Amino acid sequence: MKERVFRFRAVERRLVAQHAGLRVLDVGCGRGDNLARLVRYGAQPKGLEPNLDRARQACTIVPTVVGVGEAIPWRDASVDMVYVSHVLHHATSLDRVLEEIYRVLAPGGMIFAIETIDDSPLMRLARRLQPRWEGDEVLNRFRYADLVHAFERHGFSVREGQKFNWMYFAWELLPLTLRPLEHLTPLFIGLESALARWLDRWGGHCWIVAEKRHLE
Repeated sequence: MKERVFRFRAVERRLVAQHAGLRVLDVGCGRGDNLARLVRYGAQPKGLEPNLDRARQACTIVPTVVGVGEAIPWRDASVDMVYVSHVLHHATSLDRVLEEIYRVLAPGGMIFAIETIDDSPLMRLARRLQPRWEGDEVLNRFRYADLVHAFERHGFSVREGQKFNWMYFAWELLPLTLRPLEHLTPLFIGLESALARWLDRWGGHCWIVAEKRHLE
């Protein structure tokens, strides 16, 4: 049901299905939730995670290395897709991370990014109230257009992308503290989906698919 809100999941499934055995590197893979999905879709993913405890959990799914996106310990042109979910806003150097992603991608390789963005006034308020997420400090704040320009500046051609989640991210936090509210989740998913056409311009998240282009 949550795929009605997290519409990028249908996109990632389609991209993996189009390329059997896709070599995917999940930068900032956390405990491996995204890795597990990528395996189910038929990809051959590996993980990179700076937190040792999280990396150990991800290792139970696929091989995972401890490291950071600013210095990816992979060879040049060695992966077909870099998957980076809610990581760029934690980067100490966004430019360096994008340079490293460009380096490790094979010619024509893709970056699939899911990010938190400041297009949403709700998200801007949330950032002021909570400048850290799961103990990790938020070091960068950007809007959707900022990310598109950053990707293009570092040698990527943006193929497709979309803002999403104008309200649901705020609702999702409440059941974490008030469990009885969980039964209302389908209602809020329906509300999010029904109004997405008009309100996604203020989405708190986005997804972007960008292709590595050859730099002269």
